[in-house]
Amino acid sequence: MNVFWLHRNGKLYALKHDAFGHIAGVAGPLAWDDLHEDDDYEYRTELIAWAEGEIERHAMHKMRPAFVH
Repeated sequence: MNVFWLHRNGKLYALKHDAFGHIAGVAGPLAWDDLHEDDDYEYRTELIAWAEGEIERHAMHKMRPAFVH
């Protein structure tokens, strides 16, 4: 499961989660004007600890993207 998260600095990240809800990878920061399917991003494991800390500090919030056709 992949989800977009917004950092309080305005940067957007995609977080990939495993079946148990743990973060498995982080992609970003992403360009706001060039978003595509979340499976198209390259997820990195070296940002997992950073993302977990930012979420714990309430510096990142889950987003629900709205697509307009």
